[in-house]
Amino acid sequence: DHIGRKKTSMLGCFIAVMGTFLGAFCHNYYFLLAIRFLQGFGCRIVITGMFILTIELVPLKYRNTANFWAQLLWAAGYPIAAGVGYLIKDWNYMFLATSIVLLVFNMQVFFCIESPRFYLIKNDEKSAKKSIEALAAFTTTKFDLENMVLEDLGKAQKRKQSFWQQMIDLCSYPSLLAETLIQMFLWFVIAMSYYGFNFGWGSIVPNIYLGYLLSSVGQLIAVSTAVSIIDRIGRRRAMILMFIGAVIFYLIAIPEVKLGKEWTLESVCCLIGVIFVSASFSGVYLWTAELAPTSHRGFVFSMSSSSARVGSFLGPYIFNNLAPVTHKAVPLGGLAFLVLLCALGSFILVETGDKETALTGEDIAARRKSYRYRI
Repeated sequence: DHIGRKKTSMLGCFIAVMGTFLGAFCHNYYFLLAIRFLQGFGCRIVITGMFILTIELVPLKYRNTANFWAQLLWAAGYPIAAGVGYLIKDWNYMFLATSIVLLVFNMQVFFCIESPRFYLIKNDEKSAKKSIEALAAFTTTKFDLENMVLEDLGKAQKRKQSFWQQMIDLCSYPSLLAETLIQMFLWFVIAMSYYGFNFGWGSIVPNIYLGYLLSSVGQLIAVSTAVSIIDRIGRRRAMILMFIGAVIFYLIAIPEVKLGKEWTLESVCCLIGVIFVSASFSGVYLWTAELAPTSHRGFVFSMSSSSARVGSFLGPYIFNNLAPVTHKAVPLGGLAFLVLLCALGSFILVETGDKETALTGEDIAARRKSYRYRI
């Protein structure tokens, strides 16, 4: 929100690649902790920056497709990670291999065009027009940049983009604050379920590598399904539907039922349930990018992602530690209740698939004022 989507992504990419590469030379536990911190710090920055940049550069009618490709590549990363772990047993070489993969797959970050919307928020008309000119170079369109009037520029002239201005906007526009808090809760619960599954396959399915492979297949199915559903019924209805699906399979997984020597009803339901969880993860990325105004898009993504990190800490604990000392109905029933609250939160939020991208908190207030709730 302050130095730009591209510069932020470049910084994150450098930190992630270098942090991972250092793992090839690590033989100290505390050094490893520092490396893991750098990996998480860098990867989260580049993921957030690049996704925001993608959504702001892509027209409304193509955003769901762009989100599909982004989530498809995310899902494809799981078999690559499982393959690296299976084929390379020395973890120093594992870090080296992963750093090469990170570098190759993130090279495009350094050649992207900065979002014109970011420059509008900064009241930098000249740079915004240069970005539009660079984008137009990919097409046969000719723009008269000298006489072009940027319609949204006037909205941003009333404010100066800064952290304190963002805080003032949250207080001035309650609808912006409410939507941000709901999105933070959605991310928290989705990450709790998502990472609870992905760090708990060793106890859910007979073989951990098989678990990650099936998880990847489930995510590929989820992403494809989510995109189709979102195209047909919109962001809001799709999210409600996916949350309700997850609730159903959480509850079905509770009874103790053996399905052969190694499989149980819980393992099968969890493999199906992760499809709904992954689909909601795919949907919430797109929805958050469209719900948040350009002035707060980085802020809302960062706050939502931070709440998701808390959920991702709790998820593996719930799946791996809580069930053995209580009853598996406790974590599964608790998660079902939280996911049901997510469905309610999704009902409160607005549909964005038929609306222009909001620029400031003022646009959010106007959008909320004219909105009518309906299933």
